Amino acid sequence: MNRYVSYSTSFENAGAAREIELEKKMFTPECQLYQEDHSRMQKHLPVRSILASNYLCKAEPFVSSLISPEKFKDILSVAKFFPGNLTSFLGFEIHLGDIRQRADWAFAISGVGDDRIVFENVLKQGYFPQSLMQQPEWQQIASFSEAWAEKESQLKKQVKCFWLEFDMPESNPDRIIPSVFFGPEKIAQGSSKDLRAQFSWLVNEALPLLRGKPISLAVKRQILCCIRKIPKDASLFQVGTMLSRSTNDVRLYINKIPPKEIISYLSALGWSDDNSVFEELIRDLEIRADRFVLSFDVTPNGIGPRIGIECSFEENRYHEESRWEGLFDYLVLKGMCLAQKRDALLRYPGVEHPDDFTGGVMKPFASVSQHLDNLFSGLLVRYISHVKVVYVPNRPLEAKAYPAVRLFEHASSMLYK
Repeated sequence: MNRYVSYSTSFENAGAAREIELEKKMFTPECQLYQEDHSRMQKHLPVRSILASNYLCKAEPFVSSLISPEKFKDILSVAKFFPGNLTSFLGFEIHLGDIRQRADWAFAISGVGDDRIVFENVLKQGYFPQSLMQQPEWQQIASFSEAWAEKESQLKKQVKCFWLEFDMPESNPDRIIPSVFFGPEKIAQGSSKDLRAQFSWLVNEALPLLRGKPISLAVKRQILCCIRKIPKDASLFQVGTMLSRSTNDVRLYINKIPPKEIISYLSALGWSDDNSVFEELIRDLEIRADRFVLSFDVTPNGIGPRIGIECSFEENRYHEESRWEGLFDYLVLKGMCLAQKRDALLRYPGVEHPDDFTGGVMKPFASVSQHLDNLFSGLLVRYISHVKVVYVPNRPLEAKAYPAVRLFEHASSMLYK
């Protein structure tokens, strides 16, 4: 008898199960684990058979020139705390001009399905290390996750994704504290609703939950000012708070802002610069990418001097994108990127079949549970998400790359969205 269960077979179809002797298969250790995960996913609990670290492991051979084995091991030591049904989108942050082989990493949690409920359960039901949950920052994240999981809450309605970003220290961390970012739903241009009412959830609920205290009236005013002056056709993309750093500043990301409007927008927010380096940078980047995200920190007195420009391409071609080489060549020419890191990143994109990253353990049972089909019947894609150039007046330009690891449920859903 063929040991592989047909993809058309459903566990709920008892007759078909008997025909293929599925009951016998369910007594194997591997399938018992699968059956347990089926039940856990129905209850929005973390699965035990695959972790975020499993996804990252499949990228390790392709970042070996970028991240040392020791630093990669440090990343995995944190990633193992998070189940594979919590996230399908992970990535690294590579400092392109730094000769050291170190990296930070992050993962996203979607607000579209029930991943946010899994997130709440991981933090609130005893699955997360208690030594971490005793830290106030994780308690704040847990409070946010609880509010986000509520069916009728404003956070459920307004937050479409949530990111945890881990700045990996030079030595083993005593405290694992992430910076956090969340993406608000886009508000239609020309909305007549009062801006303060539209973003009350942001300044009065989301940020206070994550910070563990209310944000100041001055910062609220500055945030709303920044949002009010966003150019037409651009939008608020992400909001971040650096829990891992000793700052109360709030970081805003403005999506799809036309390069020609960046300086005028920043000037309207009170930012200024005495030299032409930033203006020249924008002109150079404009001809080498076509999608731009602007980031800056909001303080009680306005926006900070640090400006980030993320560069990518409008049409998401993922691992098939061929236009990165021109941008990396420019960064090397300007001294922002080491040639060996450019070469390693250009070799990074590719595709893994789930059989390759599950070790074949789940292959015979990939359709026993429709809930787990998403984990084991798609494609794991390695691609470059974006490149960021950071500008601070009177300092050298700094560039970072963000190679991603993303699980797509089906091959047909991968290109191009």
